[in-house]
Amino acid sequence: MADKEDKEEEKKSNRLSLKTATNKVGAEALRQFQLTSADEDGAGAATGPEGEGATDPGIGEEVSRAAGDDGVAEEGGVVGENEVAEKDGVPDGEQPSVADDIQAIFEEEAGDTDKEGEEDKPGTTGEPSTVDGVDPGPQKNETENVADEEKPVDSPLDGEEEEKAEAVTDSYDDGVSGVEGGVEKEGKEEEKAEKEAAKKEGDSASGSSVSPIEEKYTEILEYDEEEDHDVGPDPGFYYDIEEVYARADTSEEPHSLPPNFLSLYHSFGYECMKRNNLHVMDEDNILFSAGNYIQILNMKTKKLKYLPSIGGRGIGALAVHPSRMFFAVGERGYEPDILIFEYPSLKLYRVCKLGTETAYAYLSFSPDGNKLASLGCSPDFMLTIWDWMREKIILRSKAHGQDVFRVSFSTEIEGQLTTGGLGHIKFWKMASTFTGLKLQGELGKFGRTPISDIEGYVELPDGKVLSGTEWGNMLLWDGDLIQCELTQFEKENCHKGMIQEIFLDEGELITAGDDGSIKIWDFETIDGADVLEEDAQFKMEPMIDIPVGEDVKIMSMCKTYNPNNNDTNSIWLAQDGAGGIWKLDISVSLTKKAPELIQSYHSGAIKKLQPCPYTHMVASVGADGGIRVFDYLRRKTLVYQKFKPGGSCLIWASRVVDSRMGTLIAGFSDGVIRVLNLEYGDQESAFDLKLILQHVHKPHTGEVTAMVVDDEGKTLITGSKDDCTLFFFDIKSSFLPVGFIKLESPVTTLAWSKHLQRLLVGLVDGRVLDIAIPDPGLVDTSVTYEISAIPSIREYKFNSMRHKLDKAKYEQRIMKRDAEQEEKLQKILNDFGEEEYLEEKKLLEEANEREEEPVFEGPPIPNKVLNILPYGDKFYLTLDGCDAGYIYECSFYDPLQGLPAPSMVKGEWCREPGEPLSVIDLETDTTVHDITFMSDDSNVMIGMGDGTVRVHSKLDKEGLALGPPFTLPAHSEGIVHSINTSYDTRFLISGGDDGNIFVYKINHAGVELSLPTPTDQLLKPRPKSDMVTPVDDIDDPKAYSIEEAKQKSEYEKMVKTAEEKKMRVRKTITTLRSKFKKLRIKNNELPTHLRLIPKDFEMDPQMETDIDHEVRDMKELLQKRLAWNSEKQRLQLAKLRKRFKDVIATDRIVLHAINSEETVATFRCAKPSQAMQQALDHFKRESSAQNRRAATRKVSVSVRQSSGQGISFARKVQEATDPTGAGGVTGSKGGKRLRDPKANKSLAKAEERKAKRLKRETEWKNLYARKPSENYEDPVLIAAIDYAKSNMGDFNLKTATNYKVPESQRQGGTFKRNQLLELRKTLYLTKMGFNEKLLALREQKMQLISEATTWQGKLDEIQSKLQPHEVMDRPAVPVLLDDELPERMMEYTPQSLREFKESYDQEQKAGITEQESGFGFGGFNNQPSETKQPVHGGGGTGSSSKTQPPSQVHEKSETISELLLTEYNSSSLELQLDEVDKVVLLHQQQCLINQMREAYQEFDRELKVLRGSKVDLDVKLKNGDLRVILLFEELLLLKEFEKRENYLKDCLSSKVQDKDDLQEKIEELQSKLDNNKMMMDEMQDNEKLLYESFTEQLGENNKFADFLTKVFKKKIKRVKKSAEAEGDSDESDSDDDYDLSSDDEDEEDDEHHLDLNVCPPGCSAELYDSTILLREKRLDLEEAIQEEKKTIDTLKKELDSLIKKSKIINHGVKGAMNDLEAFQLEKQKKMNELDMIVTLNLNQIQYGNTQQLPQDLSQCLIFEGVGVNKLESRIKELQLEKAHQIKKFKELKKSHIQLIKGKKNLQEKLVELDERCQNAMMLKFGRIVDLDKLESISTNRIAEELKEAILKKDKRFNRKLKEWDIEINQAKQRLLLATREHTGRIDTMLEISKEKEELEEFLDSKQKNLGSEYSGQRRSDLKERQRLLQLVQLQAQEIDALKDEIGILSRKDGHILPPTQTSVPPLPPIGGRK
Repeated sequence: MADKEDKEEEKKSNRLSLKTATNKVGAEALRQFQLTSADEDGAGAATGPEGEGATDPGIGEEVSRAAGDDGVAEEGGVVGENEVAEKDGVPDGEQPSVADDIQAIFEEEAGDTDKEGEEDKPGTTGEPSTVDGVDPGPQKNETENVADEEKPVDSPLDGEEEEKAEAVTDSYDDGVSGVEGGVEKEGKEEEKAEKEAAKKEGDSASGSSVSPIEEKYTEILEYDEEEDHDVGPDPGFYYDIEEVYARADTSEEPHSLPPNFLSLYHSFGYECMKRNNLHVMDEDNILFSAGNYIQILNMKTKKLKYLPSIGGRGIGALAVHPSRMFFAVGERGYEPDILIFEYPSLKLYRVCKLGTETAYAYLSFSPDGNKLASLGCSPDFMLTIWDWMREKIILRSKAHGQDVFRVSFSTEIEGQLTTGGLGHIKFWKMASTFTGLKLQGELGKFGRTPISDIEGYVELPDGKVLSGTEWGNMLLWDGDLIQCELTQFEKENCHKGMIQEIFLDEGELITAGDDGSIKIWDFETIDGADVLEEDAQFKMEPMIDIPVGEDVKIMSMCKTYNPNNNDTNSIWLAQDGAGGIWKLDISVSLTKKAPELIQSYHSGAIKKLQPCPYTHMVASVGADGGIRVFDYLRRKTLVYQKFKPGGSCLIWASRVVDSRMGTLIAGFSDGVIRVLNLEYGDQESAFDLKLILQHVHKPHTGEVTAMVVDDEGKTLITGSKDDCTLFFFDIKSSFLPVGFIKLESPVTTLAWSKHLQRLLVGLVDGRVLDIAIPDPGLVDTSVTYEISAIPSIREYKFNSMRHKLDKAKYEQRIMKRDAEQEEKLQKILNDFGEEEYLEEKKLLEEANEREEEPVFEGPPIPNKVLNILPYGDKFYLTLDGCDAGYIYECSFYDPLQGLPAPSMVKGEWCREPGEPLSVIDLETDTTVHDITFMSDDSNVMIGMGDGTVRVHSKLDKEGLALGPPFTLPAHSEGIVHSINTSYDTRFLISGGDDGNIFVYKINHAGVELSLPTPTDQLLKPRPKSDMVTPVDDIDDPKAYSIEEAKQKSEYEKMVKTAEEKKMRVRKTITTLRSKFKKLRIKNNELPTHLRLIPKDFEMDPQMETDIDHEVRDMKELLQKRLAWNSEKQRLQLAKLRKRFKDVIATDRIVLHAINSEETVATFRCAKPSQAMQQALDHFKRESSAQNRRAATRKVSVSVRQSSGQGISFARKVQEATDPTGAGGVTGSKGGKRLRDPKANKSLAKAEERKAKRLKRETEWKNLYARKPSENYEDPVLIAAIDYAKSNMGDFNLKTATNYKVPESQRQGGTFKRNQLLELRKTLYLTKMGFNEKLLALREQKMQLISEATTWQGKLDEIQSKLQPHEVMDRPAVPVLLDDELPERMMEYTPQSLREFKESYDQEQKAGITEQESGFGFGGFNNQPSETKQPVHGGGGTGSSSKTQPPSQVHEKSETISELLLTEYNSSSLELQLDEVDKVVLLHQQQCLINQMREAYQEFDRELKVLRGSKVDLDVKLKNGDLRVILLFEELLLLKEFEKRENYLKDCLSSKVQDKDDLQEKIEELQSKLDNNKMMMDEMQDNEKLLYESFTEQLGENNKFADFLTKVFKKKIKRVKKSAEAEGDSDESDSDDDYDLSSDDEDEEDDEHHLDLNVCPPGCSAELYDSTILLREKRLDLEEAIQEEKKTIDTLKKELDSLIKKSKIINHGVKGAMNDLEAFQLEKQKKMNELDMIVTLNLNQIQYGNTQQLPQDLSQCLIFEGVGVNKLESRIKELQLEKAHQIKKFKELKKSHIQLIKGKKNLQEKLVELDERCQNAMMLKFGRIVDLDKLESISTNRIAEELKEAILKKDKRFNRKLKEWDIEINQAKQRLLLATREHTGRIDTMLEISKEKEELEEFLDSKQKNLGSEYSGQRRSDLKERQRLLQLVQLQAQEIDALKDEIGILSRKDGHILPPTQTSVPPLPPIGGRK
């Protein structure tokens, strides 16, 4: 712009006005500023200023930018790991350090330096520094240092302006509130003026009277000054809010609007969904945020005060100081600030910077008010603890990886905080560590409880935390674990939905949630709530439940302030998420007030605003479904009406629609439009208005996205994006629907073109349609509302062109860059010459090549049209997506249509056909959501997608030419959906996503106009005859739309018509049938010859066939239709069978006897489940594994005990078996024979003597090894004692108080469960065994029935031949009854089903009830009981018996005989034969009848036996069932004790394990101690041997014996060995060096004055040297002995400590065992309380005291008879055993006395033998000698064997040396041959090279002759020559390399290396051919 430089200077001056100097600025502040290395502990803690490495930020918030992208300074002195700032200065071209910048700033402030005309240093300005000519781009500041680059505060910058804005570094430390670095000075006058202004402001601030804040914090500041010089700003210092708040962004260019063009008049908004957005400041005022403003509402006067934000991006969070003297405001935007305001003065007191990146989510003061906690939003979620008075960060850490909702300090425990958020709760502590103060967080573990979002929580006094959940219950946290979940009784949650707030007030716990209810709970009950199981719930009921209202969603609550008596105040204010502020009385008194709604607002986005056409009213519709009408001039809400669906659009009808102009048309998200009339209320007051629903329609199935009314007010057009339709309504006909048009794409916006008198429709696919309104009279709506004859439609397809515009801008930038570079290069060429010019040009070209050209492509999917602004015959569009930020001028007529595309010009956009006519660049990427003209058509208003409101002056009346923008940050970051002006253009009204409605006064030409006079009458009165009648609303969201209702009515009409037609056809058919029937009757009445046959009635024979086919097809179709139901019924039957039938192993089968009434039935039992068998198998595996572990443990324990009884026992045995200790005797007889016979002989004698002595030693050691220790116990005796204890017959009563439950009888839940399962399995097997016997008997009966049927047939044949009086009565054939074959009842066939259906239908017709019908299950027993035939066994068909009664047989036989007699008479022979046959028949009859009777009797006997066995089995099974009940009761009891028992067992096992581990350590330590003692004994023996060796070396009568003895015993201070002092040599002092002095160094031989360090004359030098060597050995042994003593002492101490610890552990084990035994006794007592039923016979009951039984048998003891017999026999056994033991003891006592006497005799004999041995030594040697030493002097076999081995090895090595010499000679020969071969090859190569040169010379001469016409050397010849020279050099190098190789190979042991290769470029082909 023209005055851009002036504008920038004005911005600088505005920012400089923040500077207020104090007397504490200077070198002290610079000294305090320092940078330290980064503390990498950033995951869970943040380093504070008190910790190690912490840094005082010094003078505030200076940002240190490193050269790397990642090098950023962090808070509290924590510096990024890539920090490159240097202390001693910076090199040229790099960014200077922060201290240098600040030094320069202070020098400018003090006037010490003159920088007039000096250029700014790199890094001091807001421009990012360049390194090597590369722009690093905008750098993201992620610092944690108390610093930030201040953005301009007078206007929000976005896009390229923000990137170009200067980053000014502000400081708020030591009273400096505005130190700016890198600001260009234009002269000393401006600098002096600025300093004087700053000084004046500082003087005014310091010279003011002492404020109450200064008094309040004097002590704090004094304390901070003692501890830290950084005391922050002066307590009386304030910022000037007028200079820093977010103003409108304007310009001073021509046609720009004045800065005060808009001024806030009133706000009708409240962000009710924001967390904690309601605070009480005093008894009258409350604080909340709305949009970009902080608002303070006076509840009495309803007046508002406004505080604008500084950043201009909205308010994130609010918090009130505990003293209510301050409140904090956390803003939104890039690196927002926290503003601390003083109340009630509303002065800006403190500004805290760099707490988060984008926005603050929550703020909270500490209880004492000294600290402030802030939570950041995404992406950093930073938790920061502030010392807000000093504007300094104390601690900071990332709170979580997801959204964090809330943070609070603990009221009781200092330094403890809690945060809650998305799926987590976190507990924080401010802990002091060795690196300083840390912020450590611990995440709460939900465990089995489902993870929940945490909104509300409260810290309890004991440190616990009570939090809410999503499902409405409360969680009590103890540390990071859930102690219990609180809920109500009857499975009812504490709240229905999320719990938003939890308070602890005056000993009462208050909760509030989404369900709109407030509940008060008993705090003591909650504080003591505890449960045993982790997932259990603690149930309780609230003391008070206060429902606030319907559809209320409480977001936060705050207690009102009563300065007189605030402790007993019970009035609270509640923030309603549904858009209200409630006043609540939560007291317990009966006189408490009902909840009162004191304020009401929209609870969602404002979708549309419509001002009244004639007065200062405005109507709004929101996403919450509410419609409100405001009188913004009087700042009142007039009408509020809410509907269930959310609103989407709104129209305030003009005068052409309603003369009263009181009609509102609203569209909703469910597709309904409602026409409402604004009328006066019942009170007939000027401000008492109401809305009456006049018309309601549902034209769409989805959201109504747009509505418009034509300028004549005749037609209403609505559009929807869900059903892609346009609906037309006739307004003049009471909004009757005209019809709709179906479009191809969803509708986004509608506009009416007055010029074209047509409708403009914007679609999602980027098209714009021009549609004419259809004539209502020409639209046929009889069948459908869809308009088939679509009126004329014109279409405009928008082609995205943003990529072309961006490409043109990019090309312009490249052209500008190239021009600048060319100018720069030309300057370098003129100033420095061509060399610098070329170098710089090369660098610039490389930089340009590295810059990648972006890809400019259009979107794959067209962007949707957001707005259409008709203007004459043109229209203007705004679009979404990549086409946002521009206004496109379009027209349906394209003048370039049909013309060729123009040629492209670089850097310019050349319009092509089909593209917009022109483009208006708004210089932003933000979408435009609403654009309209002001009422006076003077300006254009734009609602942006970032919450800002733009106003442009309209320059050209014929076209849309816009002036500079007036940008006002009004709403929070979100969409401005609607922007309008009042009818008189005095007010501007905007509504956005944040739910706020702002009313601004429009100050035309910058002159603030007076307010208009409010009218007394808002509405024109309506005549009573014209009163509106309200209609019913459409409440059902699933209601039919107009078209759907039309189609449904048409469908119902069509169905009704079809049914009427069917009835007519059926009636006709019935009439024809009646006629045909009469005709057939007449035909039958005719004579036979005149009758017509049935075939004659067939009109068409094919018809019957067709009918059959049709019936078959219908059957198939019916089967297909019923297939699903059939399959469903089949599956249902299968499921029922599986559930009720298949689980039964055996059904109840009753088997009847044949000749008696006796029966026997099976046991009905279910199949055992698979889980039962798996549980049994699992228990068996576990028990076997446990037994194996126990056995392994017993073995290990026994081994350890046996080893512990004698630790040295194994060592003793080893010594006994291996006396040498080295696994054998060296030089024993088993050795090899030597070649020297004398040596062999002497060695043999010595070995023989040694073997005898070793044999004796072995015998002694074996004897001592067999000697048991004092604590040794015989295992046989121990086993006998254990056996006696277990079989002594002591039966202790389980009810005794001293009863100890044996370990074998201790039962757990698992064992009892297995016992129960085993018993159930046994019962099942027992029942199944009996059932199998009964089933076998049933099979036998069925076989018997089959045989009886056969016998019956034979009897029928026999009896038919006998006379009636000869026929005997025969037994009937038995039958199987239904209860004997119950499984047959479940079988069915199609025939049985049909019979059942017929029978059932007949019974229904006869009126027989179901009880009288008598059919059985499944319809198989559907005959009456008296006619029912029994089921026969034969063949299993169930048919009845075919045998006839005897009477019938007799009658038949009589008839036959009579016929025979009447025909002829028989002869005598025949009569005799008949008599014989008769006798045979009688005999056969008798035999068959007897056989049948015997078979029946045998079956009955078997059944009787089986019945008797079942009676016995019934008793046993009943006892088993009682036992099952008992086991189940025991199992339930054991389950209650199982957890505690497992705990005690685990304790005992852990203690036993500790005991075993400790015992192993003790044994290991004891073993080491024994080994060390053995080594100690050996070293002491070696020392004795050393002394004896020295004595032997001296010999007798040596005159130097005393001298050599002193030399030998001399004490020497020796140097520590390097192995012992490794690693300590550098740390040792010089005093530790080698010291030859001794304790007797100054002592010399007084008699001879001999030096002990020098061999005296006359003494053998060898003897002296040998003495020195022996002394060294003695010193080594003494040192070793001392070290061993130390080791032994250390081991003893460790052993003693372990033994003490073992005693403690043993005591613990004993205590654990006692606890377990006590628990077992307690469990046994509970088990004894269970009743056990035992079945006894009378003879089993005995009473020992008297012969008569007592009346009460409850005290009886049930004991087995076998046990009594064992006890009686055991008494006799014990008597005999006692006598035997007494006798045995006497015998052992006698043998003990004899052993003592034998021991004394042996000891005397041993003494005698020792004396004899000593006497023998004295006689032979003259003194007592050591036989081992004596033998060592003799010949040693080992030495002799080693000598022979050396000789053998020498011979073998000499032989190998000769072989290697031969191989070396052969290798030399091979080397010589290879050298010769290589030499020959080199000669050949030289010859070939010479030949090649000759050929090349020949070819060159040929080429010269051919090209003689060319003069001079050709370039190819030069290249060829160069190539040949390189080849010759290469060959020469190879020859030298081969020579070197030959020389190396000719030498012995030469290392061959490959020859050095010189890289030569590839040779080009000869002649240049490819």
